[in-house]
Amino acid sequence: MSGSEIFETYQKEYLTLQESISDKVKNLIPQAKPDQRKLLFNQATRELEEADEIISQMEVELQSLPPNIRNPLTPRLKSYKNDVKTLKKDLQKTNSAASDREQLLGAGGSHVIDFEVTSMDQRSRLLQGTERLQDGSRRLEEARRIAIETENVGISTLETLNRQREQILRTRDTLSSADTWITKSQGILKTMQRRLVTNKFMTAGIIAILVVIIAVIIYLKWG
Repeated sequence: MSGSEIFETYQKEYLTLQESISDKVKNLIPQAKPDQRKLLFNQATRELEEADEIISQMEVELQSLPPNIRNPLTPRLKSYKNDVKTLKKDLQKTNSAASDREQLLGAGGSHVIDFEVTSMDQRSRLLQGTERLQDGSRRLEEARRIAIETENVGISTLETLNRQREQILRTRDTLSSADTWITKSQGILKTMQRRLVTNKFMTAGIIAILVVIIAVIIYLKWG
């Protein structure tokens, strides 16, 4: 799951909480009986705390996004913060107004608790908690997958480097052997060159001797 998708998931959770809080502030709390109003007020307070926590998580995710995605979302997050501040003020005002009205009218507590509202609120909180756990599990699984891929790439790179090292060593050995043979060949060529020069001198000497012998023979024969 990408960072923008995680941000959208948090945004959906926040909007659900915002709708629930607004309904309590505008509709349920003003019409509730004293005990029910207290229960709804506590529920709305907890939901506002959850909204603050989700906004903090959205801020963290926002910082990890690239600028081209982060910049358009920043004003939206700022608007959510302002909405939460407004809801907190409205909740206090609504609760205080309802309490003052009850005192003026002399309304007493009914001691009747709306268990259906409590059950729905708890179920909603449980579902939201489950979704966050699932989201966290998906993120951990994604991180684990990336870590495994990175490890595999590292192993493959090490194997490639090892093969290249072996090739370099073999090439070095081949070059060393070739250098040895070149040195030997140079020695042989120098020896052959010296012998060739020696043979030339010997041949020239033999020819000179033969010329001298022939000249002596001719001299003795016709002299």
